Amino acid sequence: MKKKKIFNEKFLLSFTTGILLSLSFPPLKTGFFATVGFVPLLFLIDKIENYKQLFLYSYLSFFFFNLFTLYWVGGWSKEADPFLMVGCVLLILFHPILFFLPIWFYMFVKRKIGGKVHLFIFPFVYVLFEYFRSITELAFPWLTLGNTQTYFIEKIQFIEFTGVYGLSFLILVVNVLFYLAIKEIFAHKKILSKNVLIYLLSGILIYIAPDFYGMFVLKNSEKSSSKILKVGLIQPDLNPWLKWEGTLGEQLELYMGMTKEIIKADPDVELVVYPETAITYYFLLSPYRYYFNWFKSWIDSLNVAILTGFPDAKFYDNPSDAPPSSHLIKETGQRYDAFNAMGLFLPNSNRIQKYAKMILVPFGERLPYADTFHFLIEPLQWGVGISNWAKGKDTTVFEMRRRNGELVKFSGVVCYESIYPSLVREFVKRDAQFLVVITNDSWYGNTSGPYQHFQYSILRAVENRRSIVRCANGGISGFIDPYGRVQKKTKFHERTQIADAIKLNDEKTFYTKHGDIIVYISFYLTIFVFAFAIFKNFKQRRVAK
Repeated sequence: MKKKKIFNEKFLLSFTTGILLSLSFPPLKTGFFATVGFVPLLFLIDKIENYKQLFLYSYLSFFFFNLFTLYWVGGWSKEADPFLMVGCVLLILFHPILFFLPIWFYMFVKRKIGGKVHLFIFPFVYVLFEYFRSITELAFPWLTLGNTQTYFIEKIQFIEFTGVYGLSFLILVVNVLFYLAIKEIFAHKKILSKNVLIYLLSGILIYIAPDFYGMFVLKNSEKSSSKILKVGLIQPDLNPWLKWEGTLGEQLELYMGMTKEIIKADPDVELVVYPETAITYYFLLSPYRYYFNWFKSWIDSLNVAILTGFPDAKFYDNPSDAPPSSHLIKETGQRYDAFNAMGLFLPNSNRIQKYAKMILVPFGERLPYADTFHFLIEPLQWGVGISNWAKGKDTTVFEMRRRNGELVKFSGVVCYESIYPSLVREFVKRDAQFLVVITNDSWYGNTSGPYQHFQYSILRAVENRRSIVRCANGGISGFIDPYGRVQKKTKFHERTQIADAIKLNDEKTFYTKHGDIIVYISFYLTIFVFAFAIFKNFKQRRVAK
């Protein structure tokens, strides 16, 4: 009976952490749950007897966290490819294993050093884990803790100095303080003891302190750059599973018709954005020259620049120069790479500026380390013609000359790339004055996924103080100002076109210039504490002998 009670208590603590963390993510506006999400887990670790138990119960915590936050990845519609559904199940089953790493380190330090060093180091270790979760081809940093705070505009303004990992760090510190407060209550059976008040008030003050800075920044935000550009965006709301079957002529007619509607409603629009793979054909290749010329003639007649997503290709004259992951044309033996790209087409100019997506969704868009495991590419491709994209290599900064002669620079990222702060920062470092995100979130239906993805762009805007134009196939599209405020946005599954005036900015934030300093600090502190724990353990063993 006693064992059963302990098991139930541990399971309950695991489950509670999973639920609290899930409740803190968009589209729920309850990000404050993140400040106590780890508290049950920290109490659970106090009850753990060995690393085997630690793995089991921490896995359960993060399994429920992943399940309730990432359930949408499977698409779960009648048209969804089975590969997508299987991928979702595997993600939810295996992704929680990675979360064991910072938890293991926490318990390791707790056992080897003692005192409260483990509590001090925990926020640093977890932030370091979040960063490392974003730097491999298996990366999936969707659940970065700082992503929970996007609805609290005042609170997030300070990330212009720290980036989103600074926000994660703050939340983790508050968790530790609240854990200490509750532990004091249990230990001394007093709710209002001195230590309890110190811990509680410290946690509350640390959580709300950024709000005061944010209020000050937002109050003075109108004094920022007065340079504006009118931008339109097209949300066609095409079925993502069927749009690959439409003809190129039909696609161009749809987009050009909606573009004319924008220009008719607001002639001051100088740039119109189409979503990811808006054009599903390799329309820069010679077989589609007729359609490309027709498309270009419309751009010239409307006197508007078009930024659109489309597949692009690079052919290799010598097959031996092609990477192993490249596509093979069996009839000719020629090899080529296919890119999930976007291109800027300017009126009365033959110049075509292109960007190819650099960070691809693991398995969904590219097999991780595909050049090494290229023999697995064919078995793992799924059925809509979008797997096995090649990786782009250049952080393109687009240039367009306005009607008044002014040169404007901007950059675009494709879909999943928008959750990578370090990548987006690189574009701004190269003088992008605003940012564009093109995406196709319709794969996932009207679930949490598209809303989460939209909210994460708010963080990229604040980190770099850049306006963001977000264009999605079926939603959610919109305009976000440099302070993370949503100026306009569309509804999900809505065919529409909207336009807005966005601010252009040339100044660079501390974060843009210097990057994730909190990660560097976390790295060196973690190494130091780990080395100290090993040294102390070695010394104790020698004394024992």
